[in-house]
Amino acid sequence: MKRLVFIVLPLFFAACALIDDDLSVCGEELIVHYQMELHTELSLQLQAELDEVTDEPVRDALETWLAPVFTDHAKDINLRFFSLGTDELRYSVNEVINAKQKSYTLVLPTENYMHLAVANMADNHQVQLLGDNHAENMRIYLSENTYLDPLNTGMFTARLPMEVTEDSSQNFDVRLYMVTAAVALVIDTTECDSVFTFEAKMKDGACGFALRDSLFDYSSDRLFRFEEVEIKLDKKNAPTRESKEPVLTTPYACMATVGMPTPDSTAWHIEFVTTLTKERHTTTTMTIDDPLKAGTLRVFKLRMRPDGGIEPKESNQEVGISITLDWKDGGSHDVDL
Repeated sequence: MKRLVFIVLPLFFAACALIDDDLSVCGEELIVHYQMELHTELSLQLQAELDEVTDEPVRDALETWLAPVFTDHAKDINLRFFSLGTDELRYSVNEVINAKQKSYTLVLPTENYMHLAVANMADNHQVQLLGDNHAENMRIYLSENTYLDPLNTGMFTARLPMEVTEDSSQNFDVRLYMVTAAVALVIDTTECDSVFTFEAKMKDGACGFALRDSLFDYSSDRLFRFEEVEIKLDKKNAPTRESKEPVLTTPYACMATVGMPTPDSTAWHIEFVTTLTKERHTTTTMTIDDPLKAGTLRVFKLRMRPDGGIEPKESNQEVGISITLDWKDGGSHDVDL
């Protein structure tokens, strides 16, 4: 488990300078320990799921692409302390730190608080932090664009009720958990030798996350575009993708996205469109019953059929497939697997 620790150091209100002993008036000194917790060990999972010799270049490419997401490095933090009784904001810290450890000072009046924390928001221009003057309304909210680019970093949040009493040596531990998730597609294109282009998008991701209640918002879903992951290979090892040619010359294709989790109670979907020529388009809809959980990486090993359709490469992956052929020279065909 990787950890990121911030320690809150002394910052005194101006009133405290005028008071010798009565800390109950000016506030109590706190030490708050912040800890970033990752459920996914990226290297270990990729080694377990892509364990063949021919998988090594793909595994290395994915690890490089996903490293900014599954990391113990916090670029920025936003710490908010709300009165538990009135829900009013009492104190906040919001800054870019670019560090694994950071120290602050803090003194709070004797009171019960709801403390909310967010890390790694600044680099995600498609994400907003709304309602941060009241704990009840504070939430992460994603842009309403038709579909979104992969998020740039893994976002982490935490909540902790805090009772600040007349005790100068109070300590609090705050654990931040990832609220984003990632999906990777590893596709064997050996059987399809006429691929022109392909694209994919993940459907049914949450549109937001309420920090105080720790609940994802599925009132309107979000679509996340998959980005092609560049595979850099030793020529002796395996073929590489030729960027100058419009037709793929390698049997390897890899795509990934970073988005929000999907609902627990309903299936989610990935839509994959393969273009063979300007007149031939094949659409594959993957239906996955097992939900995409926060803080996780899902890897799907797939194969591309001669008609451009996508299907699981391994029989143990429980994925429903629906394929539609939009070929103007031969009519349309629907295939369900």
